[in-house]
Amino acid sequence: MGGRIVADSANLDAVKEVLQQHKRELMERYQAEGVAIGKASPADDRYVIVVFLAKKQDGLTESAEVDGIPVSFRVTGRFEAQT
Repeated sequence: MGGRIVADSANLDAVKEVLQQHKRELMERYQAEGVAIGKASPADDRYVIVVFLAKKQDGLTESAEVDGIPVSFRVTGRFEAQT
């Protein structure tokens, strides 16, 4: 994934643009429940793309990135609509 641009992970607008461009691809590639933008850590100014997974998947590493933006994986279980 990626290869077109290298975005600044401290620039929220740049991270939003990368997520918008790659959202469908991320959802399909990882069979994700959802994707979002999160912080690399509470004290960090950098952002990451968070991919929410229904179950753990073999072979995923925290070193994944899209256009220079780190990708983080969270196993959350299936998302269900609340009524």
